[in-house]
Amino acid sequence: MTQEQNVPGIASRLRFQPLMAGLAATAVVTGLLALPAVGVAKSRTTADLVDAATQGRGYSARALSAASSVISGRVAIGDRPVRSSSVRLYLAGKRTGHAKRIDTTRTDNRGRFRVRVPAQVLASRSLYLIARHGRLGHTRVPQTVVLATALAGRRHGTVTVNELTTVAAGYSVAQFTSGQSVGGREPGLSNAMLMPRNLVNVRTGQTTKFLRTRPNGSQTQTLASVNSLASIIAGCAMRQNRCRSFLKAATDAWGVRPRNTWQAMALLPQNPSGDPGGVYAQIPAHPKFTPVLGDAPTAWVLALRFVGNGRQFNGPGNIAFDSEGKVWANNNAEWAVKLKNVCPGKELFKLDPYSPGRPLNVYTGGGLNGAGFGIGIDPRDHVWVANFGFSGTKCPTPPTANSVSEFRPDGTPVSRKKGYRQGPLSWPQGIKSTPDGDIWIANCGNDKVVRYPNGDPLRSQVVSSEVTKAFDVAFNTKGDAFVTANGADKVFGFDSRGRALPGSPYGDSSMFTLPLGIASDRLGNTWVSNSGIIPSPCHPSDSLDAPPLQAKLSGSIVRVGPDGSLKKFTGAGLTVPWGIAVDGDDNVWVANFSGQRLSHLCGDRASTCPKGTVKHRISPSSGYEFDGLQRNTGVQIDPSGNVWLANNWKKYPVQVNPFGDGLVAYLGMAAPVRTPLTGTPQPL
Repeated sequence: MTQEQNVPGIASRLRFQPLMAGLAATAVVTGLLALPAVGVAKSRTTADLVDAATQGRGYSARALSAASSVISGRVAIGDRPVRSSSVRLYLAGKRTGHAKRIDTTRTDNRGRFRVRVPAQVLASRSLYLIARHGRLGHTRVPQTVVLATALAGRRHGTVTVNELTTVAAGYSVAQFTSGQSVGGREPGLSNAMLMPRNLVNVRTGQTTKFLRTRPNGSQTQTLASVNSLASIIAGCAMRQNRCRSFLKAATDAWGVRPRNTWQAMALLPQNPSGDPGGVYAQIPAHPKFTPVLGDAPTAWVLALRFVGNGRQFNGPGNIAFDSEGKVWANNNAEWAVKLKNVCPGKELFKLDPYSPGRPLNVYTGGGLNGAGFGIGIDPRDHVWVANFGFSGTKCPTPPTANSVSEFRPDGTPVSRKKGYRQGPLSWPQGIKSTPDGDIWIANCGNDKVVRYPNGDPLRSQVVSSEVTKAFDVAFNTKGDAFVTANGADKVFGFDSRGRALPGSPYGDSSMFTLPLGIASDRLGNTWVSNSGIIPSPCHPSDSLDAPPLQAKLSGSIVRVGPDGSLKKFTGAGLTVPWGIAVDGDDNVWVANFSGQRLSHLCGDRASTCPKGTVKHRISPSSGYEFDGLQRNTGVQIDPSGNVWLANNWKKYPVQVNPFGDGLVAYLGMAAPVRTPLTGTPQPL
């Protein structure tokens, strides 16, 4: 018989509920955080919480004896064995804050242990280990040191529980963690539990080749950041730093302070810029893992670059996720060394970052011809791509720039070799699906907004011919469509049948300046990125000139309210904002075409705004910086809470190929979103 832990904790959907005045502060019990229940007549006692969190019965002896698999492992700190450590195997639950304890054991004098996996849970990819207490040599491991390993799909064989596995697990499953309990909905939970294999080898407890080498490795800050955090955990265990100062610095944006290192690793990605200097100060003078960061970062983010074989991505414009959370991306151009030899991109990519080797499938046909910003997935998991058209001077066949392509979930093209041209279409950019499967297309070249009812191009309708340089599309909770007009400094609104909304178009040049991306929230708002300086190239004679890096650049976003009211926001590192996305908490994320930073702003849902938010700014004035970013266009949130960006254009676009080389994922930072994204983003 299995008992389920039900621990009110610090998960995003729970901790954001406002507490009534006079309630006690967050209760902390044996390393497990629990928010006091609001409106409950009888609160749980400390003993109750301890019993639910650590003393609840796991699988019965009979169930364990019938187990069909055994996991052998080792608990280590600084590569030294931890003896007499309490090791518990958990199965992540279906809700945040819920987990099932499967087995419990202790390590021997060599730090070794064995736990049994019952046949009932062998199919799960969501097993994890927690190790606490024990002795390191003759020294007792402090209670502040708790280690974890997400087994990343392993259900037998050898595993390691150490500082590196704790960092990898914490950042990967941050959005599903409450105290020591992990749980949540699919596919976000399973994918999050598999993400650590990109950072560490679960068997050896060492960093992976993927993390140590190009396009990551010494080319970005992530390896040094992982080593820095792991070294802090080792320092806590060996009393080489002030661990309680570290835990205080890792307090999340809602004032929840971790009581141990495992909780800290799950809270840091949710408040990476809270006290970065305070965290950095606790890296020991002689770190156990090297290299470490040479200076304090502006935010403790962990981000990974995905580039395929290095000659596949060539200017990905945007990203979309299917129902399994897999990553789809379009491609501006074919890979080439020199710009003059670049021809329109004729590939569609599907990346599985959660499988061994991170397979990247490449699909062709269907009329793909130089996709731009436009990619979307409909309720059937069919992928739609807008063929904008990019071409160098020596490309033998100029792009047609007048079609969209449709693909089945397995990558088989539905559209024919010239794509769908009904509309008429001209230099199409944004393409989005409604929950009913209607496909809306923003055409930059002829100012038209085109709608395919139920995805049928033969029933195409021209919604409007007046949206100057139409760029992107979003839908509010009523099913109304909003389209950015890059060439008119306005936003146009239409009902689901294509009729203009009252007050449309909205704004003028005093509010909008060359707007690009647009996204909606569950409160009826749409959010628009104001590039400030990017006129969309919509004709063969147009070119996209990247803004000079030495110029003082800024930008803004504008909220279009349900009543058509407008409000502008700045700061948070906005620097030529392009793509924009809303997460499951209705907060806003923005990709910047300059500055190598991701911007994060609070939306209009007060209960999900971090404590002390000023003018909706969450990320610092420098944004969430990452040296693996190039010039970014698309940004999207996946079901695991990772924030993905398209590296579309190189930082220094000189005479060689200027197109960007892949995708970047910031781990565990956003409230997860259901996918595919049709209509308004919904929480997982």
